[in-house]
Order: sequence, then C-alpha cells, then structure tokens
Amino acid sequence: MELTATEIQLGPLTLYRHSRELCRDKRKLILEPRIYALLEQLLSSPDHLVSRDHLIATVWQGRVVSESAINRAISQLRKALAELDPENDYIETLPKLGYRLKVMPRLTRPTPQLTKHKWQIMSGALALLAALLWFIIPADAPPRPPSPLLIADKSVHPLTGDDGLEFDVSLSGDGQSVLFHKADNKGRVQLWLQHNQQSSQLSQTPAEHLSAKLSPDGKQAVFVELHEQDCRVMLADLAPFSSRPLFDCTPDNGIRFAWMPDNKGFYYRYRLDKTQPYAMYLYRLDTGMSRQLTLPANAGNGLGDIAMAVGNEGDSLLVATYQSPQQSILTWYNSQDMQVVSRHELAMGVKDMQWHAASGSVIFSHGAYLYQWTGEQVAPLFYAGQTVQSFALAGQQLIYSDLLQRTGIWQKSLPDGALAAQINSSKLDLLPRVSYDGQHLAFISTRQGKHQIWLQSGQNAARLLADLPAGFTRLSWQLDDSALLYSHQGAVYQVEIHSGQVTQLLPEQTQAYVVNPAADNALLYSSTKSGDWQLWRWHPATGHQQLTEQGGYSGWLLNDQLYFSKFHQPGLWQKRLGAEQETQVIEDFSIINWLNWQVLDGKIAFYRQDQGVFLFDPQTQISTLLMAPQADFIHQYSLTTDRLFFVRADTAQGDLYGVRLSTP
Repeated sequence: MELTATEIQLGPLTLYRHSRELCRDKRKLILEPRIYALLEQLLSSPDHLVSRDHLIATVWQGRVVSESAINRAISQLRKALAELDPENDYIETLPKLGYRLKVMPRLTRPTPQLTKHKWQIMSGALALLAALLWFIIPADAPPRPPSPLLIADKSVHPLTGDDGLEFDVSLSGDGQSVLFHKADNKGRVQLWLQHNQQSSQLSQTPAEHLSAKLSPDGKQAVFVELHEQDCRVMLADLAPFSSRPLFDCTPDNGIRFAWMPDNKGFYYRYRLDKTQPYAMYLYRLDTGMSRQLTLPANAGNGLGDIAMAVGNEGDSLLVATYQSPQQSILTWYNSQDMQVVSRHELAMGVKDMQWHAASGSVIFSHGAYLYQWTGEQVAPLFYAGQTVQSFALAGQQLIYSDLLQRTGIWQKSLPDGALAAQINSSKLDLLPRVSYDGQHLAFISTRQGKHQIWLQSGQNAARLLADLPAGFTRLSWQLDDSALLYSHQGAVYQVEIHSGQVTQLLPEQTQAYVVNPAADNALLYSSTKSGDWQLWRWHPATGHQQLTEQGGYSGWLLNDQLYFSKFHQPGLWQKRLGAEQETQVIEDFSIINWLNWQVLDGKIAFYRQDQGVFLFDPQTQISTLLMAPQADFIHQYSLTTDRLFFVRADTAQGDLYGVRLSTP
C-alpha cells in the first residue's frame, strides 16, 4: 500500500496532492481548493468519523457557515468521485455525527522506532509457549519483532498493606518514586507518594483527587480534582506540594492520562458525557491548550478510545478502541501528525496499557492478568491472583495495584422497612432480578471466576443457571417467568429457568442492546440500526417495527402506552403506539435508570440520584419514596409488591506490589 508526499491511491483513483488532480486511467478532474481540503480531512482520519464541527474548524477555518454550505460541499465531492468511479460509494453520512471515508486510502507503513535498542529474536522456548497462547490478527504488523519479557525471579514484593484500597499507581522514569491514591481518615481520596519504601500523604483537601499520573522526571503530577459537582484537571508540583487548575471537566468522566516523555505535556482520554465515546486529546503545558487527536464513531454502546500508550521516544502513540468486552482495535499512530502506522485486532478487552521502553513490548491488563504484545502475538506475562486495577513500568520495574471487591444482594421489606442479607459470596453478586410471581431471584455472580447467571427459587440455595458469553449484561424476565432475556453483540438470547438451556431469539444483525419483554411473546429492544438509538418491537409473526423517531433506549409497554427513556438526554417519555406525539412524564429521570427501572402493577419504579428508589403513579403523577440511599448502594435493584432487592458493596481492598522484569 503506497502513499507518497504527492500521491494517494484511493481505490481505483489517484489523488495528486501537489496539483489537486483526481485521476483514473487517462481521465482527470482538478478539485476546487475547498473540495480538495474537504477530501484531505477525510483522508487524514481514515476509518474515523469526521464531525461537521471539525470540518468547519479546518476546511472553513472556523468561520460561521450554514448547514447547506457543508451539505453542498459534500455533495460536490461525492459528484467528483462518482464521475470517475460510479461503482463505489466513497463517503458515508452518519446522522447527527458527521462523515466517514468508506474506501480506504493505500498507505505506506513507516518503520516504527520504539526504542534505540536493537530488536532481539525470540527464543525457541518462548516461541513454543506463544504458539499455545492467544493470538491477535495484525492488520499490518511491525517489521521487526520486539523483545519478549519475563518475570525475573518469580517473586512478588508487597509495597503496601494497609486496610482499604491503594490504587491508580504511576512511576517516575527512574523508578524511584511511586504515586498512588488512598483515602484519608475522613474517607476522601488523596495523593500519596512512596519514596525509598516510605509513604507520605501529599494532598490534604476536602476534594477527592483521582486518576493521577506522575511525570517521567518525577517532579509533577496531573490529576482530577472532584468536589461535589465541580471537576477540574489539576497540575501539581511535588516538592513542595502545590497544585493549580488547568481546565474544567465533567464528573464521572473517567479521564485517564499519559505523559509525553519530555515532560512538556500529556495525552488524555475524555468524553463530554456518558452517552459519547472517549476520544484522545493532547495538552501542552507551554501553550496551555488542548487538541483533540482522535474522533471515534459512537457505535452503539461503544466506549470509543479507552486506553493509550506512548512510545519512549515520543514519536509513537498506541490507542486501544473498545469493540466489545472480548475485542479491541489497536491503532498505531505517528504522534507528530497522527497518521496511521498500522492497525491490529486484539481478541480481548484492554483497560490499561503501557510501552516497555527497553524491549519495545506493549504491556496491558485484562482481569487478573498482565499480558505482553510483541507485534504479532499476545502472551500472558504475569498472573496477579486478583483483578489488576492499575500498573506502571519503569526500566525493569513493574508496580501494580490489585483490587478485591465483594458485593452482596440485600432485601428490604416494604411494609416494615426491615433489611436482611439475601445473597452473599466471596466475589461479586450483581443485578438482582425477581420474577413477577416473586418466587425466583435471578442474579449475576463471579463466584466461579467468570460472569454467570444464578437462580434462587424460594428458600432453596442458589444454583448455577448458565454461563454468560461476555461478562456482565442486563437481564430481564419473560412475562410468564419461564425464562430470562439478555443481549450480546446485538443478538438476543433466552435462558430457560428449569433447564438452563440458552436459545438465540434474534441474530446479531438486530443490533439489539436493552431488551424487555412485551405481551404475546413480543420483545422491545433498543438499536442503532436506523442511525441513532431508537426503540423497536419484534413479534414472531409480524417481525420488526420501529416505535420511536426522536430517540429511545429502554422501554416498557402498558397496554398500548409506551413508556421509554432516551440515550442522549434524561427524562421518561410516554406515547401511544402508532402516534407521533410523545410527552415527558418524569423530568428528573436520570439516564442511568436504563439498567433497572421497571413497571409494576401500572406504576414505575426508578432511581433519583442521591435521593433513592421511588415508585411513580402515572395516573396521580405522585412519586413515593421506597428506599432512601443506603450505605454502599450501587444502583442495582429489583422490586416486587412487598420487597425491594438491591446490591451493596463491601469496602474494596487493594495493595501495591512490585515485580522485576528481564529479557531472555
């Protein structure tokens, strides 16, 4: 695949950049400057979404332009491409999002320079081991294999052991300073620093300090300061400790940072809210400005670009894009111009990753394992025994924090308010779902090391019902209590409660996500197959019918009345089936209610942030408090006429550990 400074191959077409000529065989067109600039923007982000705002900022240099002007320019570019190649549709329009180039340009793959060390050849023993382990499918693998890593002495060295959780660890470049988070004696998360095996608290404020990352020189740290609903990204000098704000952020954003090797700035992931995918940004300390680097498409419930790793020379940026709990796309960029070097499919989810400077391997975490990626293969590097919450690398030193979290299911008697433990194990017990007749309690548990559906019937002990194919998912009962429903990768499945048999009801092409039952064996589900999140109904006899036009994410039917929430905005709406008009029923209906809200005897159970679980009567418009916020309540619940089942979390535990790395 070829791309020179002056030519780009685009399907059967060739674009000559110096003359703005688009050619096929002996035919050619000269593109107008603005149309050429539009094509250049689409080419600069192959396979990524280009928003209208981005086009305004680049093609029109930020000037105010009308919607029709953008549409006209896109139409002219389509016309030019179609004149030379009428068989291919080059540009895809994604409603409300932007445009994407569908025909990929042919690009050269520059040789990545991850390290000044020479690349070493894998030993025969490791090659034999790697042949037995998981693989990734490289789109265009680096031409030289990085060196594999080993654990030096097979021993783990505890660095902390206090009660509670130490987490979000980061290291200075020389490995001498360890920055991490820990709650103070008032329960507020603060910054802590360990140097020469001595830990000390750096920050002491009423605010919570989160997501900190230590600079390579060990002199500064970037972190998130959260106080009530105020969120700011902060920069701290560590000796002595002082901090200043850099820019505002939104609470519950989940920002993560990665420093530039020269300490002059940092990369970070960010999203406007939970309905948007993460994108990668760069903040430079010398200019005080942020620049957006990636623009991932919001594909259904996708999280977008969730993790990053920076090459030790600063010229490479590796970005992990979420596809599913079992799949990520790794995109290798030249960080100077954000041109794509290569792409790779990874057969597992990625939470965090980092380049190991000396070997060129990429280390990433998944569950209780740390893995190394050596360009063509993924192999386990280390098993931590508990979930790896975070990790950091410096030279041959690897520091990680583990996480032990336990949750249990409780019940509250609505007549007298009595609380009692219902389901307990040493692991996670989640998402209670009580049957309509109140005789069965289904839930998700990790007590056997993976996410599974369990069932408790009456006073009997809970039993394993079925394995889940992809970790946590949302469960819903069929109306006759005979089976449970869930979705996975767009398909809808049913689990019979007596036999545990799993049956696929709808294929992956349905693109279903939130699934609820409806009368007469019908299903309600949300899907983006029409361009944005809408609600659909499927009936075995009549097939699929779209129910909403202005957005829909989770819904229930009461006779011919559809009650539903939306993906992009809070509120609960009501509309009659077949009618266009919709009415907002509850204004302060949070988006997070999609997971648990339910209809019971014509009333609606839902959660108000920081206020508790309520029961709303559509006839009287009155809301009744069922349960005020409980200690460690994590917003998963299910309701019967006289009982409320909900999830409580025990205090999380986690410590810091160190291991030594080596190469064969």
